[in-house]
Amino acid sequence: MRRAAAIAMLVCLPMTAAVADVYRSVDAQGKVVYSDTPTQGSELVHVQNLHPQTNPTASPSSNRTAAAGTTAAAASAAGAGSAPKSTDPVHDQLAQQAAQQAVDRDLATTRAEQCTKATADYNSSVEARRIYRNGPDGEREYLTDSEADEQRLNLRLAMESACNTTPQ
Repeated sequence: MRRAAAIAMLVCLPMTAAVADVYRSVDAQGKVVYSDTPTQGSELVHVQNLHPQTNPTASPSSNRTAAAGTTAAAASAAGAGSAPKSTDPVHDQLAQQAAQQAVDRDLATTRAEQCTKATADYNSSVEARRIYRNGPDGEREYLTDSEADEQRLNLRLAMESACNTTPQ
């Protein structure tokens, strides 16, 4: 009897996970968090609809709620170059716009992190008395003054490129 109950639970387990909504939010440290529980400031990014287009009397507001977020499948498929097609072009357009907004936010976060790292690298090279690189045997090889100046210049250019600034 226990064995049959365990098998029934294992068979039903994937079905319960398939109907979960997924919410996307950003925590205090700036990391993207995905959860099945809505929190303040989170957005709906995945709605599992087991019976698409079977209820023609569904209210338009419920369709707008579902279209307000993107599906994880649509986001990954858009990256692969093929988006899933549905019979509702408005839903498709809203899903595509939401996916583009999510990509734009993620790119902005990544660019900000790259700018912060490039700025820190440049500032540490300017503050350092001597600059070194690790040799093939793991020992420090100190750069000459001209090599150090060239390294600082390269780090400055990398910082300006990452932060989209122009030299002054």
